[in-house]
Amino acid sequence: MASIIKTWPAFMAREKVLQIFTHNWGAFYFTLGRGHPSREISEIWFTHGGEILGCFTIAAVVRNEGQLPRLKRLDGEKSEWQIRPDHWVAACNPPFVPAPQKAYYSGFRGWRYFDWTEYLSTIDAKVPL
Repeated sequence: MASIIKTWPAFMAREKVLQIFTHNWGAFYFTLGRGHPSREISEIWFTHGGEILGCFTIAAVVRNEGQLPRLKRLDGEKSEWQIRPDHWVAACNPPFVPAPQKAYYSGFRGWRYFDWTEYLSTIDAKVPL
């Protein structure tokens, strides 16, 4: 199975991102957009501020037809960010698994197929841009 990588928004501090990723929610939902991945995917990796943070295991890839719960902030209130109807979503269960070693990956829009082991052998993984 394939993995994918997404960029987490840079406006958020790294400590806050890690607080969100390690929060004790029962599930995490990450939007993939309108297009469904053509390959079966098993993990979703995240890059933030040019560095790969780690990944979640994907439990399912589903289309939001109104069945997904409303997203909440860390304080339990409704989030300003909600999943748009008809967008594909990677539903993930905890835990967040930190990257086993430091590796770099510049931010981008959308998502890409990704192979951690293969990527580590590239110069891009070793040099921050």
